[in-house]
Amino acid sequence: MARKALAHVELDVGGVGYEVWVPGSTQRRVTEDQTVTLLTHCYIREDAFQIFGFLREDERTLFRMLLGVTGVGPKVALAVLSGVSVAEFGRAVQQNDVTALTKISGIGKKMAQRIVLEMKAKLGQDAELDAILGAPESAEDADTDDVVAALCSLGCTLGEAKRAAQSARKKLGPDAADEDVLKTALRSMAKV
Repeated sequence: MARKALAHVELDVGGVGYEVWVPGSTQRRVTEDQTVTLLTHCYIREDAFQIFGFLREDERTLFRMLLGVTGVGPKVALAVLSGVSVAEFGRAVQQNDVTALTKISGIGKKMAQRIVLEMKAKLGQDAELDAILGAPESAEDADTDDVVAALCSLGCTLGEAKRAAQSARKKLGPDAADEDVLKTALRSMAKV
């Protein structure tokens, strides 16, 4: 990293400088002249090309999911990640705690309600969101734990593993052996 500014860092990548917008947590953890690896998200509009950087995959995943909420742009999504941790955000959504989100700079009551409502609607439908927000596991998820663990050990992300295992279970039925579920999940992932 070349320099730190108020809301972004300037990265030196092979002699080329990049302005990367980061949440407050990342800003506090990195220092100037430190070698750092950031997971990035490029946001492109007619009038802007911005790069957003994160130290952890769950932060980047939540950032991207927040962009899918009506009225939430990158500045608001970054403000959420600067104001609360991923775990705190997950608790706020699960407990319908709008007040916790209104404490974040730039988030009013209506925006906080919309974020909680839309994120809560996605819970149970998006395995990756469930994984990062710590959604309670259903009986079906408990049945696939060994399959999910095996897929993760083969290099899949938790979200990919849960989706593949869930899809294989639906295809084979609830009484299928874990070995068969794993084979079907791997075959479906190989086709993608």
